[in-house]
Order: sequence, then C-alpha cells, then structure tokens
Amino acid sequence: MSGEEPDYSSLPLEERLVHKVWKVRLEAYEEITREFQNSRNENDSVFQPFHNKPEVFKQFITDSNVVAQENAVNSLVNFLKFGGTVNNVSRLKSSGIVTSIIEKGLSSSRKNTKDYSIEALLSLIEISNDPNTLIEDFIPTFANRLPKLVTGSVQGLTAIVENYGCQVISPRLIIPSLPKLFGHADKNVRLETTKLTVELYKWMGDALSSILFPDLKPIQQKDLSKAFEEVANVTPEQKRLTRSQQQEIKRREEEAAAVAASGGDTDVVMADDNQPIGISAPNASAFDPFDLVEPTEVLSKFPHDFETRLGSTKWKDRVEVLEEAHAVLDKAVKLVTTDDYTYLIRVFAKCMKDANIQVVQLSANCIECLAKGLKKNFHRYQNLILGPILDRTKEKKASVATALSTSLDAIFQSSSLSDILDETLNGMKSKVPQNKISATNYLQRCLAATTIAPSNTEIDSIMEVGVKLLSESQEPIRQASTEMIGTLMKITGQRELGKFLEKIDDNRKAKVLAFSESVQVNSSLGSSTSSASTASNTIKKTQSFSAGTIKRPRQSIAPTSIPAKRGASSPVKRVDDVPKSSTLGRGLTGRSLAASNIPPIHHPQVSHVPVAKSAIDAQEKEELIKLRKEKEEWLILKEKDSHRIQQLEDESYALKQETSSFNSRIEALQKDLANSTKMLKQKDQQITRLNHDLEDAKLKVRDSEQKIEIMKLQQTNKQSTFGGLYSSTTNTNNNQKTYTSSPSNRPTTYLSPERTRITSGELSSEVKRLSLDGGESSKENTYLTRSNIYNRISSTQGFGSPASDSHSEIDADWKRAAEVTSQLKARIEKMKARSRSNTAGIN
Repeated sequence: MSGEEPDYSSLPLEERLVHKVWKVRLEAYEEITREFQNSRNENDSVFQPFHNKPEVFKQFITDSNVVAQENAVNSLVNFLKFGGTVNNVSRLKSSGIVTSIIEKGLSSSRKNTKDYSIEALLSLIEISNDPNTLIEDFIPTFANRLPKLVTGSVQGLTAIVENYGCQVISPRLIIPSLPKLFGHADKNVRLETTKLTVELYKWMGDALSSILFPDLKPIQQKDLSKAFEEVANVTPEQKRLTRSQQQEIKRREEEAAAVAASGGDTDVVMADDNQPIGISAPNASAFDPFDLVEPTEVLSKFPHDFETRLGSTKWKDRVEVLEEAHAVLDKAVKLVTTDDYTYLIRVFAKCMKDANIQVVQLSANCIECLAKGLKKNFHRYQNLILGPILDRTKEKKASVATALSTSLDAIFQSSSLSDILDETLNGMKSKVPQNKISATNYLQRCLAATTIAPSNTEIDSIMEVGVKLLSESQEPIRQASTEMIGTLMKITGQRELGKFLEKIDDNRKAKVLAFSESVQVNSSLGSSTSSASTASNTIKKTQSFSAGTIKRPRQSIAPTSIPAKRGASSPVKRVDDVPKSSTLGRGLTGRSLAASNIPPIHHPQVSHVPVAKSAIDAQEKEELIKLRKEKEEWLILKEKDSHRIQQLEDESYALKQETSSFNSRIEALQKDLANSTKMLKQKDQQITRLNHDLEDAKLKVRDSEQKIEIMKLQQTNKQSTFGGLYSSTTNTNNNQKTYTSSPSNRPTTYLSPERTRITSGELSSEVKRLSLDGGESSKENTYLTRSNIYNRISSTQGFGSPASDSHSEIDADWKRAAEVTSQLKARIEKMKARSRSNTAGIN
C-alpha cells in the first residue's frame, strides 16, 4: 500500500487548484471546466468564486506543467464562454491576463494550448465593451527579445483582426508598430507581420499603403504590394460578432417578429442579404478607413519663402518650391480641417495660368492632395479652383493632362454632381475643342460615379449642351458627348431623354444606346419598367435598324423589373404594378408582366429583322474593328511622340544644366585671372618701391663718400700746415735728396722737392681709389697710397719728432676712414641681399 499515490480528491477544490502536484492541479482544472459547461447560466453558483476573484486564472494559465497548462487555458475559455461578463473581463484585463496569455499560451509548443489561447483572446474581445483597451496590452510585447514570443503575439493579433475586422479593432494602435516588426531579425516575425498587414489592407485599402509605405524599405514595399494585389478584390467580412452586436441582432429579430405578428412587412426591418439594418459589423461598406487616420497639420511645414519663390521670374524657382510643397502634402494622408487653406487654393489656381507646364502639373498634384486630405471639407474651396483647372485642360501633354484629370476627380469625390455641374457645363461651352472634350469626359465620369441621380432641371441643362456637341464637326467632341449622354441615359432611362434625341440621326442615336448598355453607374432615376416602355415608343419612330437596336435593352431590362429577392408583400403593391405590365404588352392589357417575355408574342416582328440587322451589325463591327486598330496605332504613335518629346526635354534640360555648369566654371576662372593680375600689379609696385629704396641707399653712400672726402680734406689742411713749418729746413739743404723706403722692400721712390707737398686734389684723388666695389686690389692700392703719403710726408719733414706725430695722426684718420668704408660696404651688401630676396619672392 505504501507504493500507491495518495488520494487528493477529498481536498477542497480551492486547494487542489494550487496544489504542488501537477496531476492534482490537472484534475482540478478538468473539474471546473466540466462545471462551467454544465452550468445553467452566467449566474450559476459555480461561477461565483471566480466572479469575486477572476484574476486567479492568471495563475492557472502560467502553470509550470505544459499538460496542466493546456487544461488551465481551456478552463479559462469555458469560463468566458458560459460565465463571462463585462465586469469580470475588465478585472481580468486589469490583472494582466492578456500579457500572460501571450507569453505563456501563444508561445507554447503545444498546438491545443495555442488554439485555446487564441480562443480566450477572441472571447475577451467579444465580451469587452472596449476591445481596444485589450489591444493596448499587445503593443509592449512587440519589443520583447524572444522572437518566439513576438511571433505568437503577432499571430494572436492577426486572428483578432481576421475575426472582428477594423470596425471593432482600431488600426491606429497597430499601424505604428508595423515598420519595426517588418525590420525584425527573425523571419517568422516578418512573415506573421505580413499576414497581419494583409488583413488590415482588406479593410483599409490604399489608405494603409499611404500611411505605412513611407516608413518601409523599397523591397518591403514591393513584397507587400504583391500581397495586396492578391486580396485587392476581396470584400472584408466580420466573421465573429461581439456580445453587444449579438444583442442588437436579437433585438432586431424581436422587433421583426412583433411587426410580422401585427401584419406588417418584415422586409422593412431586414435587408436583402438577411443582415439586420444598422449592424455595421458585417457590412464593409459602412467602414471608412479615412476615419482611422490621424489628421496632419501642413501649413507650418511649407517653405517660409513659399510666396516669394513662387512669384519668381525663373521657372526653376517656381518648380522647386512647388516640388517642396507637394512633398509636404503628399505625406499627409489626412489634413486638419480647422485650418484655412483659401490662400493655398488661390495660389494654385493662379499657377494654372503659368506658362511652364511643370508648374501646372505640380499645382494639379497639390490640389489632388488637398482634396483627398480634406475629403468633404474641400467642398468650400472647390469653386475657387474648378474653373481654372477646366480652363487649363487644353494642355495636350499626357502627363499634365493626367494630373489635371486626377485632380478634377478628387474634387468631385469631395463634392457632388450639383456642385460641379455649372462650371463643367461652362467648360463644355468653351471655344477650345480640347476644353470641350475634357469637360465632357469629366461630366461623364461624374455621372457614372454619382450616387445621387440628377434632377430634372439638371438633366435639361446637361442635354441642352450635350445635344449641341453631338453636331460638332470634330469626331472626338461628338464621341465624348455620345458617352456622356449614354451614361445619363443609363441613369434616367430612354424615355426621359427621348424628346432631346428626336432630331439626332439614327446612327448617332444607336451609338448612344450602345454605350448606355455597357456603362456602369451607381444611381438610377426611374425603374427599369419605365425604360422598357420608353423603348417601345421609340421603336415606332425609328427605322427597322434602330428598332432592332432598341429591342436589345428591352429584352435585358424587362426581367430586372421583377424584384429578385422580395416581391410585393401586400395587395396594394400588386395593384400598382398592373399599369406597368400593360405598357410592355403593346396594348395586350390582359397579359401580366411576366407574360411579356414569352417569345411567340414577338415572332411576327422579329422574323424578318435579323438578316438586315446582322448585315448592318457585321458592317458596323468591321468598321469598329478598323477604327479601333487605327485608334491603337494612333495611340502608339502618340505615346512614342510623347516619349520622344519627353526625352528631348530631358536632353535639353541636361544641356542647360551642363551649360550652366560651364558658365559657372568660366566665371570662376575669370575671377582667378583677375586675382592673379591684381597680385602681379602688387608685386610690380613692391619691386618699384625696392628700386626706390636702392636708389636712396646709393644716394646715402654718395653722401657718405662726400663726408669722407671732407674729412680727408680737413686732414690734408693739417698736413699742409705741417709742410709749411718745415719748408725752411728743406730750403737750407737745397741739394739734399730725400728717399722714402718702401714697406715691401721695393726700390725707393724718389720724390723731387717740388712734389714734397701733398695738395688737397691729390688727397681727394687718393681717397677716390677706395672703391666700394673693390677687392684685394683695392686694399693694395689703399696700402700703397698710404705709403706714398708717408713717404711724401717723411721726405718733407725729415727725421724730426714732428714727423712721428704726423704719422700717428694719419694712421688714426686712415683707420677711421677704413672703418666707415667697411660699414658702408656691409650696409650696401645687406641692401643688395634684401633686394635679391624680394625679387626672388615676387618671381
């Protein structure tokens, strides 16, 4: 007995739910699940402990044992299914139950655990009054470091969007996190993010692309675009209703039952597709993705010099500022409606008259962005811009014409047919053929897109202008009017326009009717029965070809006169249908509406028509095929010409850019040349100043030489005085000869008595021998000259002591003269060296 497991069944349920043995917890989870499934209603006593404390489920679903955890999550699902209320869901949300399911349930390796976790999240969304508060708990998990957890979180969110759609779940909380998820390193995270984005695209369409793509890489945009193309035609559907929607459906069914019990018409309450009117969840048409986008303020982001640059005489400046403005508007999917855009609209309207086609095209693109960003709020500005755009539709360049056309369509989407009709009719009355064609084509597109049929007055105004255009000499104008009137006929029926087409030739009328059969419209003025009756009246007034042509819409329209999904619910309605059926019987008032389709009635008239009809049809088809081929060839040639023109314009622009670059280079070279010339002039001036300085230096040298000569003259005067003193001695010895010894032991030089006196001229000549440019020879000459002077003095004075004094004085004078000379030579050499260095620097 010791090996048997103890029996824990006697323990209270509360203890077994938190027991340390996982098998005990497993059995407890299974037990509460069975109790939830067998409960009578949400007020059953089995729910009471968990109503008071629902946060205990957070502890259950985080069980450490994977088997027990699976059953714990299943118990949470059954609790929400059979006993969940708004209050306990709110308490579960506050306890962090969503984060726990994501971290422990969606990241589990067991398939059942993941499926139960997703079901628990869907049940929480279903019961909650504000599902978006639960979505907020998903966002922090996207930044978790574990790729497995992030992948599970995205999977859970994808399941929620797939089941409830964007009418219950707001994409505003999800979209900002998508770029980061697409940039995740784990491929599984990126794959699940793609699935989530595709689910959002089913509801939001191109609005999602406009918001998301600017934050993605080009390769990511390409991959998403391919994924979006696969679901482009898929109509989104809410697969699961919330608790409040279920209650609304139940209430509508009770009202319908009450009306039926009182003898009323149940079709007033229920729609044709058996979905209750007013429940927007399953109906995708009631969802507008534009409402989910946050509005953007753009006026402050425009260039501060927007007006100045737009008024520039240079077209490049105008194009550049418009490109900047378009970049700002293009990024804003939804604009703030409280701002006043009147100034911008007036500026763009003025640009429609600009001579440059790029300015016109960019202005049209900006208008398109404003119209799409403001939606219905653009209505108050459309009268300022519609006329100028229609006037500029005479432009033949394909890119500009396309930009103008798309801007016109965007304006219509923000207004109505009545709002654009007057300006469009004025454009159709223009004298310019291209304006007539563009305005007529625009009206045709508006008629096909409008959901509100035009009034009788508006029909009269349209047909008055349209019929005149049918008689124009140019075929493109007639064709545009044909398509416009055919579209209007599809809305109003043939009877309404019969009186306007009486004077139109049968061939043109047949083309109008043919286009009326093929065009698709969104509105209808009258029932198809009245159209069918109008056909019979028109047949009587036309030839057999026209009759055969008109019978085709009659045969296709008549069956649609019988309601496909709901018939008359009261005798009153059946009585009202009798006159309509009689009009199709061509006088056979006893036949019902359904009997009008019996073939034998029409055999007498149709038996002889098909031959002529088929022959004419074959001829028309052949002519039509020929015209289509010619049109295709013309379009190909036009496209080639447009492409060639665009290439030439690009080449011209490139050449202009290159010319501008060369001009700028030439200007730079001219500036460099002017600077070089200026610098050379400055160098020449410096050389001139240096030459002046050199001349000044030479003058100073001359002044110094003169001073030396003066000093020597003074010395000579002293020597002459000494000569006079000793002249008497010389005279007493008349026959005595005086000899002077040479310092170099050369032969003595004889001095005659008449040369014993040194004159001032001789001293000056001797001083001049001290050349400033001399070298060793100069020094030698100086030495000899001084020796000669010594000899002369000695010969003159004899051998007395006064001669010694004279020699000492002469030596001192010569030393001073030599010093002065050497200083002057050094200064001259310095000035020459400085002059040479300045000259070398200039060169």
